[in-house]
Amino acid sequence: MRNHWLKIAGGIIGTAVVLLMLFANQLGLDGFPTWGVRRFALLFLGILLLAVSLFYRENNLIGRIVASPNGRFHLALILLNVFIFLVYLWFGSDGLWKTLPNETNYIDLQANAFAIGQLELDVQPDPALLTFKDESLYEPGNREGIPVLWDATLYNGKYYLYWGPAPALVIAPIKLIYKEDLGDKLLSLAFLTGTLLFLNLVILDLWRRYFNHISHWAVLAAVAFAGLINPLPYVMVEGRIYEAAIIAAQFFLVGGFFFLLPALDKPTNFRFALAGTFFTLSIGSRTTILPAIGLLSIIILIWAIQTQHHRPIPILISFAAPLVAGGVMYGWYNYARFDSFAEFGYRYQLTSYNLYDKIGETFAVEYVPPNLYKTILNPLERRDTFPHIFPTRWSGPVWLTNYHPKMYLTFTENITGILIGSPFALLALLAFIQPRKDLRWMLAAISSTFLGVFFTLQAFFFVAMRYMLDAVPTLTLLAVIGFWHGFDVYKSRKTYITFVLLLLVYTIVLSLLISYAGNLELFRIHNPELVQRLSWTFGGLFK
Repeated sequence: MRNHWLKIAGGIIGTAVVLLMLFANQLGLDGFPTWGVRRFALLFLGILLLAVSLFYRENNLIGRIVASPNGRFHLALILLNVFIFLVYLWFGSDGLWKTLPNETNYIDLQANAFAIGQLELDVQPDPALLTFKDESLYEPGNREGIPVLWDATLYNGKYYLYWGPAPALVIAPIKLIYKEDLGDKLLSLAFLTGTLLFLNLVILDLWRRYFNHISHWAVLAAVAFAGLINPLPYVMVEGRIYEAAIIAAQFFLVGGFFFLLPALDKPTNFRFALAGTFFTLSIGSRTTILPAIGLLSIIILIWAIQTQHHRPIPILISFAAPLVAGGVMYGWYNYARFDSFAEFGYRYQLTSYNLYDKIGETFAVEYVPPNLYKTILNPLERRDTFPHIFPTRWSGPVWLTNYHPKMYLTFTENITGILIGSPFALLALLAFIQPRKDLRWMLAAISSTFLGVFFTLQAFFFVAMRYMLDAVPTLTLLAVIGFWHGFDVYKSRKTYITFVLLLLVYTIVLSLLISYAGNLELFRIHNPELVQRLSWTFGGLFK
């Protein structure tokens, strides 16, 4: 009887939602004549609810999904991921839902160039730039007032990009048939959604193979953490080439682990070849991933020698062949553009600094102390106005504030330390307390990659919130493993569950607040009504 009334209620609600969306303009619910993402999403949900109400039977597919714990778990997992995607979309659209305000389309420019068989961008430099005959071109003051393609590289009178070519290569076939611009924010959303998908697949695989005694709710909690940890929503607000390149690299990196981790248990040449291919594309998206993949390759070499006594060579060749081939191709790509196999174009960048002269100072060990403080401990700033807590550029101790080695930039961009904004990530340490022997190679692979990326970033001449994304997905996987392993380590399960849930809620809520507060000016520009409405509604909550 209860199911009967639920079907009727669901049918009525579904029908109402469909009709409201179809006639939203006539009813005054939507002032825009064109359909936006929100309206399409609500229409889809209404149709879905109506379809379930009409076709639900206890013995059919819908009934079995609703009736079984596994069915309900997978349904909840799908709905959770839809919610996370909508969070990305909300931040990417500045709360507008209908459009993705776009600032750059650099990947599209490079893809268009590849599609017509050339390496240089199809953008003509201003003639005034071509009058420079030496490296004085790269001194910002010398080209004041001359229009430039900002942060692009200019060499021999042609524009190139120092960002890796892999994302552009992926979409180049699309550009053969689709000529409209694909903005970097749209591609950021696509690659971030793909990263979320791969994180789901890796987390589910870890759960099924190693932690199948863990409850469904803990898997959903892990996915929520993986999808909403700072700075994943944060980077969608700007979604420029800077963010798009990082997100693309993480898409390929996590995709590589999706193929690699099962291969450490059940090795196949095919899996290792796919993992190597994805890791190659990750480097081809962001070259700072290279040291991490180098460390990971050493782990794979040691693993093969110690565990694959009868066939280490075929496995190692399968893994290394894509990396070697990718390295050769990248070297050729550099030589064809800059007459040097090892030149990526960073030296020739038209930006705020003379990197031509300072290229040797962009990475230095001296930058590690302040960068470590900013990446791990930089606190939030408290203000009287909503949302009351804001990321800050620098709040370090005096001895570090006055520390300015070489060209290090102390006051650059807002950043919130991982321990301040994402304390749930601390659970990664639990993975190494009473560690399980069956997880040792997997932990070694993920940890080496995380450490390789993390410390490479600490040696750069400044850090930013988006740079944290280089290290966060691998840290997330370690935290998920530690989170689940904690159920076996700690005897007081209720205390442990209470503790981790508090950490999870704090981490997710703060991530969303940081994503909004840290980009408040952009929200004010693109959606001032939303800013005003949120300030009125939540102005007194977080004081």
